[in-house]
Amino acid sequence: MVFNGKLIGGIIGMVLLDLTGMPFGALFGFLLGSLLGHLFIDRAKVLEDSTNEHYATQRQRGAFIYHLLCLSVRLAKADGPVNRLEIQFMEQLMRQRLNLSERGRRDAIRVWNNAKNSDIPFSTYAQAFYRDFAQQRHRVLDMLDLLFALAAADSTRLHPAEEELLLRAAGLFHISRLQFDRIKARYFAPPAQAGPTWSTLDPQYTLLGATPTDSVETIKKKYRQLALKWHPDRIQARGGSTDAIRHAQEKFRQINEAYEKIMEARGQRR
Repeated sequence: MVFNGKLIGGIIGMVLLDLTGMPFGALFGFLLGSLLGHLFIDRAKVLEDSTNEHYATQRQRGAFIYHLLCLSVRLAKADGPVNRLEIQFMEQLMRQRLNLSERGRRDAIRVWNNAKNSDIPFSTYAQAFYRDFAQQRHRVLDMLDLLFALAAADSTRLHPAEEELLLRAAGLFHISRLQFDRIKARYFAPPAQAGPTWSTLDPQYTLLGATPTDSVETIKKKYRQLALKWHPDRIQARGGSTDAIRHAQEKFRQINEAYEKIMEARGQRR
């Protein structure tokens, strides 16, 4: 652009001064014309380009805020009516991060209310946003991040209905599950690791006073101790009553059965 202004001005100056018959008039005319062309043509062009770029940036910013408001209100309604904490989050977002003026804030509230009362589904808003910002990857990721922040505004646990919409948005935005989980982890702690699943052998281990993590030798040792303690002959030798001997017989049977089941599950022989 700068070269064009200098060239046009130089040519005009060269022609005019050359016509005067002035020595080296064409050269001086070209140099003078180049300078004037740069001052008046190129600078005006730069100013125009700068103004157009500013307006384009402002239009993009406005479009992003519009899409953010529409998507946010649909997400906020996913788990029930929009609540006070969600409204406070949006108020803070508009004032501190988006730096909206009072007029801009009033316009934003109008967009929010229109989207809240609209029947347009979340996916439609998400598709419209992606059409406008598909080439600006940082904006796409920023949108999902802000939606997660809204979801976390009123709860430390992500509601299933909200997660469903966020996953849908990630799919439409072509965001991988790995990226999705990374953004999610910034706002929601991962669920506590589930404990060991229940097994049909658990009662057998409990009966022997053992655990599934014990070695075979440890289990055998505990079995022998219990078998010796509850052997009916030993109870009888100690002068135990008929009921005591009967109880010992049942206990001894249970101990042997538990041991056999555990050894069988571990591929061991007695």
